[in-house]
Amino acid sequence: MKKILAITLVAVLTIGAVFAFAGCSSSGGDKLGFASKTDISMSKDLAQADDGTQSGTVEANTMMVSVIVDNAGKVKNINIDIVQSPVKFDQTGKIQSDIATTTFQSKKELGDKYGMKKNSGIGKEWFEQAAAIEKWMTGKTADQIKNMKLKQGPEGDNITDEADLASSATIGIDDFITVAVAAINNAK
Repeated sequence: MKKILAITLVAVLTIGAVFAFAGCSSSGGDKLGFASKTDISMSKDLAQADDGTQSGTVEANTMMVSVIVDNAGKVKNINIDIVQSPVKFDQTGKIQSDIATTTFQSKKELGDKYGMKKNSGIGKEWFEQAAAIEKWMTGKTADQIKNMKLKQGPEGDNITDEADLASSATIGIDDFITVAVAAINNAK
């Protein structure tokens, strides 16, 4: 668990540092904001595998958003990423993942290796859809992002219903909105 927290902290600090440096070179009182949200809803209880062994998984998924906003509160630059950190354990509670060598790449770092494209109705990988969402959010305020038009997606989650974004992003959008708005509101 300490390794997961360390990896998440490094990712958070790296993203923040990138935008801090970008903010240093801008003018006009731009502000840097950051927010994250971690959930463990993808964790799985102990279950028996085909080979008779039992295992479970604790998975922490952390969405991180950093923004640069101008004096009017409009997004000038935004970076959204997610780190999924699954750790397997056995029936005794012993961690089965190699905590000495296991590291977790973010979805952007994984790029095409994340593997969403083959199941995407629009033929786009996660990082491509995230880039489209970032582009749509650029130039908008927290209120405009919060009021994005939504519709229910095929898996029951909310997806965008914005005409200029719907053909480029079909992934669940609620966390993108929540964490982006929090990052904007945290901008100082």
